[in-house]
Amino acid sequence: MITYGNGEVLFYGSAKGFQMRYKGIIRITNSPDNLLVSANKNKIIGIMLDGTDMPLELFNYEGELRVLSCKTVQGEVIERESITLQGVDYWELDNEKWEDDGSLWGTGDGTYLVGTKQRFNKSKIVVNNNIKTQSEGQYQYKDGTPVLANELIHIMADGIAMTGAVHNEDSVQIYPVKTKKEIRKEIKKAVQQFKQATTPTTYSGSGSSGGGGGGY
Repeated sequence: MITYGNGEVLFYGSAKGFQMRYKGIIRITNSPDNLLVSANKNKIIGIMLDGTDMPLELFNYEGELRVLSCKTVQGEVIERESITLQGVDYWELDNEKWEDDGSLWGTGDGTYLVGTKQRFNKSKIVVNNNIKTQSEGQYQYKDGTPVLANELIHIMADGIAMTGAVHNEDSVQIYPVKTKKEIRKEIKKAVQQFKQATTPTTYSGSGSSGGGGGGY
């Protein structure tokens, strides 16, 4: 089950990753160190780097967020999660189905807005902090010097990697040693594997969503 609102997204269950579709404009302000999060204007994907189960708190955010659907992955099983909403009373007051509702967000006693309204920024919607380099030479500095293994770096939402566990005034951009062609090939392979993983023979669904969620 996914619970969101009040600037946090929580997960109750066991899974190695998730894919979430949403409406709104947010900035993810914090996420667990071992959870690599990628996001765009309508989708958020998270994968545990160390192969463990996801923690209770997936991420914190600012801005307007309305979760439409969420799938989680555990082995070869895809689970469609139920969704509940906290801190917003609007859906309890609304007699219409959300998919037929044309009214504005926040017209009830609560609001989807947490903090200040955000402008979409593809590189800053999420920053993955405290990522360790896997081997020496996986990344290199601008002058070609290899970045050492087990160095803490951070990776922006658009894939740009920089030195430092979190961004600071001394952070500099580092570059993957592999060519763009090799990276595109790996991305294509990963996409194919993801498509295969999301169409397994075993599928589990938890039924209709609650709170502020929706179906497919």
